[in-house]
Amino acid sequence: MNIKNMLSRFERLISEKNFQKANEILNNLDSREQKFLENHPHRKKSGIFYTTYSLSEFIFQNTLAIYLNHTLNLDLRNLNDIFNLKRKCKINIRNVLENITICDPTCGSGNFLISAARVLYSLIKKLEQETDTLMLKTHILQNLFGFDINQASLTLSKLKLIKWFYDDHFNNYSQISKILDSNLKRKNSLINSDLSKFNLEGNSFGIIIGNPPYGNILSDKEKKILKEQNIYSNDIYCAYLLKTLEICGGIIGLLIPKSFLLRQSYVKFRNKLLSESNFWQIYDLGSNIFKSATNEVQILIYGIKDENKCDLEVFDFPDKKIISYQNQSFDKLKICFNDTCPLINRSKKYYVYTQNEKCPFCSNRTTSLNRIRIKPNKEIMALINSIEDKGNLNYLNIIDFPKFIRGEEAKGLSLVRKAIKKTNGSCYFLDAKRDFDYFYFKKSASFNLNEIDETQLKGNEKEYYKGPKLLIKHNNIYPEALYTQENVCFTSSIYSLLSDDSTELKYLCGMLNSLLIHFYTIYGINNQKNTTINLNQYMIRHLPIIKIDQKQKNNISKLIDLISNDLETEKGLNDKTITNIKELNNIIFELFSLNNNDRNLMINKVKLFNPFFNNIY
Repeated sequence: MNIKNMLSRFERLISEKNFQKANEILNNLDSREQKFLENHPHRKKSGIFYTTYSLSEFIFQNTLAIYLNHTLNLDLRNLNDIFNLKRKCKINIRNVLENITICDPTCGSGNFLISAARVLYSLIKKLEQETDTLMLKTHILQNLFGFDINQASLTLSKLKLIKWFYDDHFNNYSQISKILDSNLKRKNSLINSDLSKFNLEGNSFGIIIGNPPYGNILSDKEKKILKEQNIYSNDIYCAYLLKTLEICGGIIGLLIPKSFLLRQSYVKFRNKLLSESNFWQIYDLGSNIFKSATNEVQILIYGIKDENKCDLEVFDFPDKKIISYQNQSFDKLKICFNDTCPLINRSKKYYVYTQNEKCPFCSNRTTSLNRIRIKPNKEIMALINSIEDKGNLNYLNIIDFPKFIRGEEAKGLSLVRKAIKKTNGSCYFLDAKRDFDYFYFKKSASFNLNEIDETQLKGNEKEYYKGPKLLIKHNNIYPEALYTQENVCFTSSIYSLLSDDSTELKYLCGMLNSLLIHFYTIYGINNQKNTTINLNQYMIRHLPIIKIDQKQKNNISKLIDLISNDLETEKGLNDKTITNIKELNNIIFELFSLNNNDRNLMINKVKLFNPFFNNIY
């Protein structure tokens, strides 16, 4: 029986007063919903991930607490604090709860609406035990609204709300059904945000909650409409973050990916969202909520921007406080988007990072980066800021280091693999997973580089594979680097950086392999808990490399030679190499003026993520 037929049969049983059979249908809703979700034809393609009751209830409870604080000037830590307040305050809260309107604009099968109904009913009943149950539930239903493009999902929502409303007999069913049909509407709330038919105060909802779809899944027509409204549309959830502000007069609580918080590609979207809203709370849920989703997710609770800037509180789900951002201030850095700036390559997304209001290279006004980091606590954040203050975030710029490219892929890689099968030769082939290590590589396979036409490989004259180069493995959030003068070809998981100055390349090898840079990449440019993200070239180009004199570079260069030679000779770490690596890191710690407490904190944190440094310290 499909969902539509289930509702028809249920309503027929109600009309026949066969309440026992009608209740059987409601009692089997969970299994029917599970089958519906499993058989949803476009679920993953549509970016749809359904939310458990425990999580939707958590989101609503915390959103409601902030709504009450904001509306009534309270200081509730959670909803349980309500019952410790004075009677007059409780009466005010009850009045607000009885009249608050709640909407899930992508309601799916209605879990958020059910959670809201349950929480409101429980709170109001505790505040006024004499309240008539059916009248209260009816009033709550009148204030619940849900939209979705899938009619079967809306039908499930209706049935589940009916199940919540009735204990046994179905008195006044026609009235309740009419309320639900009026408030649960099939529509694309992203494109059609008109609320004039709902007779809402201020033509907006008090609270919006939900789990909008994720991904670049909007049609060209939808993107065109949103672009005309200046709404970011490359990821559908970002469009919802902005559009919900148009229909909410209070507080919004959404379950969404973390991606927009930190990535450079979301700068303009971030700034638009922050110009129109205040962020109240973020809960970092990591990667364990939706196993089939590729993004780690967060709960974001935010609302319309007002004169009083609130602090953003960041939590590790469910209640571990990580950090507070005072007065919506998130980031000191700015970015230059000026097309005429000599250090910018817009097509490759390489820009200038600075703390100045004007770009130091073109004098144009800069734009706030507004990166929001949710992993570091206050102590770690202070270290990240100190590293960015002392390091040069444009050191690896396109003027000084124009030759920087990924290894072979597609046709070029296929030709290399065929050449390896034929014969050994003068050029090593480097597989990132098998052969690449800190400071050196394992010589597992080779081929004759001259056998492959230079037009089939990257570069102009195979220059990225010949002579001095810095190789950087980037299929993790922290870099691994090695300097080599040998002929080496490699996969696209490795970058090749060229320079006429071999001492410079060795210095960069030491910097990229340093514990300090690993600490920075783990906490400064990465919000993921358990999911690996690759270091893009723009991330590497904006790592904080400190400028030093030639004598210091020469000393580090000699140390890199010692470490590399020992590792290659010994095929791994020994006491001497460990001592030299520690010396390298101490030099870099000194360059950044870090004390022993700072160093120990960084060492302990990096060891949690990186096995190499577990062997060093």
